[in-house]
Formats: sequence, structure tokens, C-alpha cells
Amino acid sequence: MKKFVALTAATLLTSTTLVACGGAGGGETTKNADGEIVVDFWHSASGAAATTLEEIVSDFNAEHEGEIEVNASYQGSYEDSISKFIASVQTGELPAMLQASDVQTAYLRDSGVITPAQEITDDYDYDNLVDAVKNYYQFEDKVYSMPFMVSQPAIYTNDDELEQAGVNPDDLKTVEGLLNAAEKIHEKTGHAGLTFHHSGWYMEEFQSSMGNYLCSPENGVSEKATEFNLESEDNVALWERIGELYAKGAIHNPGKDGSAATGAFLSNEATIQLNSSGNYGNIQSGNPNFKWSIRSLPRDTDEAGAVPGGNSLWSIKEGHSEETQEAVAEFMKYAGSDDVQKKIFDETGYLPTTTGAGDTLEGLEPQQEALIEQLTSTPENKVTAGCKTGALNAARKSYESAMSSIANGSDAKTALTEAQQGANNEISSYNERAGK
Repeated sequence: MKKFVALTAATLLTSTTLVACGGAGGGETTKNADGEIVVDFWHSASGAAATTLEEIVSDFNAEHEGEIEVNASYQGSYEDSISKFIASVQTGELPAMLQASDVQTAYLRDSGVITPAQEITDDYDYDNLVDAVKNYYQFEDKVYSMPFMVSQPAIYTNDDELEQAGVNPDDLKTVEGLLNAAEKIHEKTGHAGLTFHHSGWYMEEFQSSMGNYLCSPENGVSEKATEFNLESEDNVALWERIGELYAKGAIHNPGKDGSAATGAFLSNEATIQLNSSGNYGNIQSGNPNFKWSIRSLPRDTDEAGAVPGGNSLWSIKEGHSEETQEAVAEFMKYAGSDDVQKKIFDETGYLPTTTGAGDTLEGLEPQQEALIEQLTSTPENKVTAGCKTGALNAARKSYESAMSSIANGSDAKTALTEAQQGANNEISSYNERAGK
């Protein structure tokens, strides 16, 4: 038995230590009564995404009748699912395939319990992936998981309120312009100009919008990340400004509740909402009584751009035979096909991961076209690759706390200093336990 890795699961909000035993291809092949290879698939999709996922699995199984049966089971939220996954490493009862969020990417890459997707899908065209998507899931020129349901943050605008306040949409193309517009809207209309919930994702996205690295050196892309950059001059100045706008009422404070932020936008309490592209369906179904648009995230430099979110599919080698991993590879290729990615976009609001899928889209609403334009125009570089550390999930808690503190009147510099200390403790502990 070979021990692959021991990582602190404090990174993923549990005290369990991740320890993997066994080798690739060393497990059994499970087959059902019909002789089909059974692929246990743990996922965290809910709502419309869950319905679409179930249809994708059903269609795949029908196409591979007599060969493969993918058995999809909901495991709760991403954090619930990864906690169960870590606990299951101890017992050896692991799924063959796991849907994991973007924030868990580096952790799973480091874990040693997975087989990189590109190693088992030789005939899949990874050059067909949208540059920004490939950039996020690629390590050292190898894509480690199959991008599945991908999102990006975007700006949702109440165009009637923008016009009333005399704000030109072009003013929103920089971070400073966005915040100035929020202030102007508040002065002219009495409403909040901007809202976003206190998810650490937006701390990360503001950094990338300014063209800055969230962690050093260079987002951990070429060498291990050793510290966060929350106390940088740009970031402190940004959050001091945001704190001022909260105090004035120019930014609406929904706390950590994304639904509250969306509600404020739909009810004209806030003119601009920063949210995921996946929120498109919620806004559309909310039947706004105003003209609205989706606009690209601000970009302060040519290197700046939105970092992808969403989820991807991982092949788990521990306890599973090569035959089972080959079956996983077949599903991965299917899930990453142009037709399936188009279906996901049409039905859920998640963005197509392939250029081929994007080329087939027709009859799009202007808001959808804006989302596609942002995705395809995002530069492929170390800024938009996001911070590559397995400590990211735990570190997020530190700067989410800072975001909440600032929104409620705390000094931005003090809050970010505390967040920096907490996040750096997480990355130091992670690197030590991961042997990095």
C-alpha cells in the first residue's frame, strides 16, 4: 500500500486528514446485472442544473446501454460533498467520478487520489476548450479535470435607472468607474447603486479586474503560492472606497445572501448587481419591470479579466480499475462535447466550455450574448488563472469575514490585515502538510 498524500482537511472545513492508499488501476471493476461497468458519480447540482445533469446522465446511459451505467447521486453542497469524499478516503469507498467546485481544483490536483482528465481522454480535443476555461483547469500544460458547468461573474444593470442617473454604461468598464457610478446613482435616485453578497469570490474577482494577483508568486501558477496579497496598496484603497460607499448607502448590504442581492436588484433597491452568469435565469424569471442588461466585469488593464467559477468533473483512481477509469473518460468526453455544453447553456445559464458549442448558439438574448462575449474575450494569463493553492477554500473564510466587517463599518486596512494573517496561516499550514 502506497501513501500518496496527507493534506489537512482544515482547508475544506473538516478535521479529517486526507490519506490515500492503493494505486491507479488497483481496484475492482463493479458491474451491474446487465454486465455494464458501474460509474458512481457524486454531484452537487441543484435546481435547473440538477435536472439538466440528470438528463445528461440518462442520455449517456442510453447511448452506452450494455457497456456503462453512470449512477449519479446528490451529495449536498460542494462543501458537504468534499467533506464526505475526504471521510470516504479513509474507508476506501470512493466514487469513480466527482463533481467539484472551482475552489477545490488545486486541492484535488494535489491530493494524489485523482487521474488527470487529459491522461485518460486522449481523443478529446482540449484545444476546443475556451481559452479562459482551459487556462483555469490546466496545470503545467495538462488539464486535470473536465470543465462541466462553468460560470463567470458579470454586471447586471437596471438600464432605466442608469439613464435616470445620467450614467453611461461605458463608465462601468473600470473598477473606479463602477464605484463612481454607484455613488452617482445613489445621489441622483436615492437608491443604492450597487449590490453584491459577501462571497470571497468577489474579493478575488476585484483583484483580477484590477489586473492583480490574488496570491504570490504570480497566483501560484508557475511555482507554489506562499502568501496572499490582501494588504496590497490597490486592494486596501479599493476596499476603503467600498467601505465609504456602504456608509453612504451607495452600496446595498445583503450580507452573505445572494438571493437578497438579487431581490434588491429586482425590486429597484439597487441599480447594479455583481453576480454569477448563472444568475441570468433568476433575473429572467423574476420578470423585471425595467429594461436590463448584462455587462462585462470591469477590466483596468489588458491583463485583467474575470476568473471562471462553476465546477468540473474529476476521475478518482483510488479503488478503481483502469477499466472503470476508461468508463469515466467516456462520460467526461460526452459531458465536454459541443452538444452537451450547448444544452447546459440553453437550460441552466452556465457558460459553454467549448468554442464549438459557442459557434452553434443561435437566437440568443442580448444578455446571453454579453455573457458569451465576456467569456471568449477573457485573456489567457496568470491573472485570470486565479490563485492556485489548495488552501483557497479555507482562506476565503478570512476575507469573507473582512468583507462583512467593512460593510458594517470596520476600518478596511485593519480588516484586510487580519484577513491576510488568517489566509497566510492557511496557506502556510497547507504547504507544510502537502509537502510543498
